[in-house]
Amino acid sequence: MAEKPSVLLVNPHWTGIGRQKQRQFRRVWPPLCLALAAAMLEREGFSVEILDNNALGLPLTEVAQKASSFDKVFVTSTPYDRWQCPSISIGFFLETARAVAPEKLVILGGHVTERPETLLRATGARAAILSEPEESILAVAERDDPAAGRDTRPDIPGLAFLSDGRLVRTAPREPIADLDSLPFPAFHLLPMERYHYFPVMGRGFAILEASRGCPARCTFCYLGMYGKKLRRKSVPRFLDEVEAVVSRHRLRNLYFMDLEFALDRAWVLAFCKGMTERGILVNWCCQTRVTDMDGEVAAAMRKAGCSLIHFGVEAGNAEILASTRKGITAAKAVESVRVCRSHGIRTAVFMNFGFPGETEAQMEETIDLARAMNPTYASFHLIVPFPGTPLAEKLSVDPEAFPADQYPSYNFVDQDLSSLKRMLHRAYRRFYLRPGWALGFLSDHVKIARSPTP
Repeated sequence: MAEKPSVLLVNPHWTGIGRQKQRQFRRVWPPLCLALAAAMLEREGFSVEILDNNALGLPLTEVAQKASSFDKVFVTSTPYDRWQCPSISIGFFLETARAVAPEKLVILGGHVTERPETLLRATGARAAILSEPEESILAVAERDDPAAGRDTRPDIPGLAFLSDGRLVRTAPREPIADLDSLPFPAFHLLPMERYHYFPVMGRGFAILEASRGCPARCTFCYLGMYGKKLRRKSVPRFLDEVEAVVSRHRLRNLYFMDLEFALDRAWVLAFCKGMTERGILVNWCCQTRVTDMDGEVAAAMRKAGCSLIHFGVEAGNAEILASTRKGITAAKAVESVRVCRSHGIRTAVFMNFGFPGETEAQMEETIDLARAMNPTYASFHLIVPFPGTPLAEKLSVDPEAFPADQYPSYNFVDQDLSSLKRMLHRAYRRFYLRPGWALGFLSDHVKIARSPTP
């Protein structure tokens, strides 16, 4: 039997993020999709390593040297497993991909899924993985052999590649139907001591997922990697995973990266009950919609160790909020933040500026709503028409009209960037430079300190 090829999975260093046209978080989080792919490869007997250069910060010369010793190298443009807001500038990805020999290079991620031809030409990669990557990574490792008598790439679903200068797409790969079948992520291949989520959570940190997909139809949210259909792990299976990774890696903090963690009320209540019954001692946070929150859910989540919930509220003006198809109201957002605070859970809200037709007066309403909610944290951003979203379609964004390393960076159709950036600065000043925020921040942390910890 022929020896299996060695595989290297690479998460690039975000060196280009400072050149983007708006604020971005410099999160140092474990690349979950690569950890899952590595676990699948290990299960099938492959020799595999992960190079998370976002955590290590190695020079490209060392990345190239490392890659040269492997038979196949996979490089992702989307460092988080399904982040719905991909990075705007991906020069860091192109620089890393070009440090790998083209004949062994395979690229993947949100940007690659939306612009395979552009990025194949820019990197010279042998193939591009489209959408959900783990099973395709395994299939390429098992079946794609450049030295074989014939080209096997057309037989592998979920790929794109160039043949005689023309783009070829293979049959779409069906999403993984049973998420319980996934192995636990191969965190033992990552520098776990380097991950953190400051200032809201400390070290001993990792991200996990209980579900993929989202049934909501928000106009600005990119779902091209994992699709719209919600797929969820069973409660016992996810509890097993949480319990295992917390114990094996001595984790103290977890972020459940589901797009809407508490959508299924019965599921989240059963999960929280299981956390307390098993005595799983870990601090965790999640993101969900304000419509998912009530007193019973908040109480159960806090008892199970939840200390922070992220809410996407987006806008304060009723007309703009309705245009996002978010399906929420400002009143419900205020109430959900209040409920969380009353149960000792901190909150972080995401707000956006620059929706089509949005006026400065309407943006002021967004700031007013953030202040009225008075969450522990508020994060303000410029809305980006990412290719593959209804917002991009509405604004007639052509992703091929931009350089390979650049995405559309804001709503450039009817908004002025300098005005939007002034509004961003004004929002941060109006929200954080007020006595009410400081008092609320201290109150939230005192409540958490006094609440029973799991």
